[in-house]
Amino acid sequence: MDKNRRRIRIGYIQWLLIYTYICTIFSFTCEAANAQDRTGNEEYVLILNSYNESSPWSNSITTPIVHKLAGTKNIDAYIEHLNLFMVGDSAKIEKFSETLSSRYGSTPPRLLVFVGSMSLIFREEIQALWGTVPTIVCGADPYVYPEIFYRQRDTVTPKEKTHMSELAQEYNFTYMHTPIYLEESVELMLQMIPGMKRLIFLGDGIYPNPEYDQRLRELIQTKYPQLEYKYISSRTNTLHQLYNAVRKADKTTGILVSTWFTESFTSDSFLINAYRSISSISAPLFTIRYAGMDDGGMVGGYMYNEQAFTKQLLKTIDDILGGKRASDIPFYEPQEAHPTFNYTRLINKGLDPKRCPDDTIFYDKPVHFLNKYKWFILIVLMAFALMAVTQQKRIQMLKVLRRAQQNEIETNAQYINLVDNMPILYMKEQVIWDKEGNIIDSIYQDVNRYFERCFFKKSDIIGKRASEIFPESLPEFTHFMSITLKEKKSITFPYYFKTVNTFYDVVLNCSTEPDMVDVFCMDSTELHNAQQMLSATNHKLSMALEVANIVPWKWNLKDHTILCDLNRPIAMAAMPGSISEDQLSVSDKQYFAKIIKEDRPRVIQAYRDLADGKIEKVKEEYRVLANDGKHWKIDWVEAQAAVETRDKNGKPLTLVGSSLIINERKTMENELLSAKDRAEESNRLKSAFLANMSHEIRTPLNAIIGFSNILATAEEEQEKQEYINIIESNNTLLLQLISDILDLSKIEAGTLDFSYSNVELNDILSEIESVVRYRTETSGIQLIAHKGLPSCPIKTEKNRLMQVLNNLLNNASKFTSQGSITFGYELCGKELYFYVKDTGCGIPADKVNSIFGRFVKLNSFVQGTGLGLSICQTIVEHMGGRIGVESEEGKGSTFWFTIPYQPADADNKKEDKHQPISVQKDKLTILVAEDNESNYRLFQSILKREYNLVHAWDGKEAVNLYKLHNPQIILMDINMPVMDGYEATREIRKLSLDVPIIAVTAFAYASDEQRVMENGFDGYMAKPISAPQLRQQIAAILQKRIILL
Repeated sequence: MDKNRRRIRIGYIQWLLIYTYICTIFSFTCEAANAQDRTGNEEYVLILNSYNESSPWSNSITTPIVHKLAGTKNIDAYIEHLNLFMVGDSAKIEKFSETLSSRYGSTPPRLLVFVGSMSLIFREEIQALWGTVPTIVCGADPYVYPEIFYRQRDTVTPKEKTHMSELAQEYNFTYMHTPIYLEESVELMLQMIPGMKRLIFLGDGIYPNPEYDQRLRELIQTKYPQLEYKYISSRTNTLHQLYNAVRKADKTTGILVSTWFTESFTSDSFLINAYRSISSISAPLFTIRYAGMDDGGMVGGYMYNEQAFTKQLLKTIDDILGGKRASDIPFYEPQEAHPTFNYTRLINKGLDPKRCPDDTIFYDKPVHFLNKYKWFILIVLMAFALMAVTQQKRIQMLKVLRRAQQNEIETNAQYINLVDNMPILYMKEQVIWDKEGNIIDSIYQDVNRYFERCFFKKSDIIGKRASEIFPESLPEFTHFMSITLKEKKSITFPYYFKTVNTFYDVVLNCSTEPDMVDVFCMDSTELHNAQQMLSATNHKLSMALEVANIVPWKWNLKDHTILCDLNRPIAMAAMPGSISEDQLSVSDKQYFAKIIKEDRPRVIQAYRDLADGKIEKVKEEYRVLANDGKHWKIDWVEAQAAVETRDKNGKPLTLVGSSLIINERKTMENELLSAKDRAEESNRLKSAFLANMSHEIRTPLNAIIGFSNILATAEEEQEKQEYINIIESNNTLLLQLISDILDLSKIEAGTLDFSYSNVELNDILSEIESVVRYRTETSGIQLIAHKGLPSCPIKTEKNRLMQVLNNLLNNASKFTSQGSITFGYELCGKELYFYVKDTGCGIPADKVNSIFGRFVKLNSFVQGTGLGLSICQTIVEHMGGRIGVESEEGKGSTFWFTIPYQPADADNKKEDKHQPISVQKDKLTILVAEDNESNYRLFQSILKREYNLVHAWDGKEAVNLYKLHNPQIILMDINMPVMDGYEATREIRKLSLDVPIIAVTAFAYASDEQRVMENGFDGYMAKPISAPQLRQQIAAILQKRIILL
């Protein structure tokens, strides 16, 4: 009998091995076929399983990955079962790279998953084939050993090993640990098996079971010496031998199972996982992994939480596929480990679940009868209860129905009486249809007593048509009757009965009888009149608020809503997902969200103080964001508010207030504040200006007065001449200062005058060159003038142009002690480019940007007011140009400016028709019209040696002296008593059109010169008088108009 049983068992095992072998070959062939069917273009994830496809533990890792990627578009999953435990020589390992290349080509996978750390022996081959591919390594051992170690059997861990962390960055992988809890497993077995004396560890000779065997031996020797330990390996024992060894185990023997791979008797290169065969052993089997607990016959053991591990594994895959570098992901170490048992198998093996630790996790634990069928029992009980309640309700309903029938009879009687006596018109009408289905008329079937009192007796109207009784209302009534009957709903509409001057609210209802309509007419004349009055009042109020730009509002503090007219100017445009503008009620959060962030806390605090009773009224000004339909803008709003209602505790319930747009008022306030600031700044600048001018004026005056006093006491001629030169130099400086101050005052007043005329630019440069050369010829400085064109007639402001050039040349001569000064112009497109270049001291880099400011002086010891360049900048910009400077300290400066190029107008000047007259040189007479004696003495001192002078004290005397002496030239002061210079000139022109008249005036602006030349004068001389300029101008006129004998 035992032989037959043994023969059947061996036959079963042989059949099982052959079947497993065929399935493995078929699976491997399918995987290879799938890999070879790849187009080479799609993305994929490759799983390299160190074990064979029948390994429960590896399947617990690969299966969730395959299921996840099955639902991911454009990414396939492939598994290669490497069966590394059957590799006996390195020749097969060397073919690994060639096999991968033939199956997957040169396209690297998006992700590699190594199941078992021994797959890392191929890391270099994979890197050579595909480069650095993101990788996840799952294994129980965080070390990598030499290749030869994995090909050996029954060998413990060698000392030569490398930790995963040392390779992670180089090969771009992260590691997920699946630890084995040997010590905890032994403790659990001791707790579950009372009086356990013997421990049997079942494993194979394949890595890492020999290592586990050694660790268990050491653990038992050191901590549990009372236990007898035995290691049964599949390398040295067949299943039959295993059964014989285990069969002798008693209740004090604990069996701990690891992996049990056996080589097939048909091939030395094929491994068979004999989990299911081991599971037939009657003794309780504890395991170190979850694999085998479902269908492998294992009772359970101490292990990590597989669900948490799988969840983290899938998350890591998502992170890497999402672009995260694998080596940047920290190694995963399970945080939870618990005793885990198959409850059913635990009972079947005779173990007591009560001995399990508190944190034990059970699988397949049966459900208590009440828990299993609680919903069914609950439904049955509810059904019985429902039937009882239904029966009780049925009895009650019958009673209620009887009472309802009686009540209905009574109610109908009351209803009839009510309809007859209510102060509402009631008519029951039968409609008449035409062939097209339109109502064309109706017939009165019934009316109430109120109708009879208002219109006709029932006997006079029943059976008659509405077109006969009320023909004017028929079209409107038939229209609404048609809607009522077709849509089966009540219709309400207003109607004005002109005959009796009454407004009615008409209600039409479908009657219970076909083609019948119940018509109710309620007198709403008083309501209509009141509404008309209210509408007119509201219209007036709305117009008043609209004119005043005021928005009234009401804030419900309990509901946090604000009721206001959104069509007012502070319309709060609807935000995305919020209310529309045609609604009137908005949340207070939305209202305050429109207030500018800087103003919001202040406004909220003000309303909080009002609600808390700290103040009785709110009056705040703030800014809100508004939309006028085209763009967003900011409005200033003045809001006033007070408490409207309070609860019984005095807490405010509602606030009422108004908002007023105050944009114009705020603009005026800002303008007033700006004007105030400008006035204060102007006053400050005025004080600073006066202080500065006092200093600048007193400096040359000090020299003039001082040297004028000591001039009289000087005896040597050379000393006198030196004093005179100093006085003259300071006079020039003082005159320049006054001119600059006058220009500055006109700049600030915005009245700087510009008079444009046709000029020859080359003549202006020649005139400036002659004056400047006269001043610089004694200093040894070379003056060079460059004229950009042979001839350049333009229309410009001659005096202002010369003022700018003279100012720049004066500055150049002040700061140039040797070398040259070059000035000129160039025509650059539509602009004239002027420049003044010197070889002087230059300008420090830190002062170049401020050189055009007022009162800016580079050297306070050099004469000047510091206003010239500022005035030049204003003049140039007013003429439409630009001004600037380029300078290098110690090498010189180049000041430049541009003005628009405007060619001169056609020359319409009249030819000079004056005929020159002949006069003897010693008889040349000049009439000087001057009311100031000092000024006349100045003229006398300048001209008496060369000309005969005649003095007139006013304009009238000048006319008389002209008639008496017939002078050749007249010097005419403009501002004189009795008759001013303009009127005197007009009188003299009546006597002679040829006599030259030169205006002498203290008005020095260009507009004054233009007015002088337009009033009959031949020349213009501004005070203070310069002797050389006066002589030069007189000589020029004499040269044109007089022939000296």
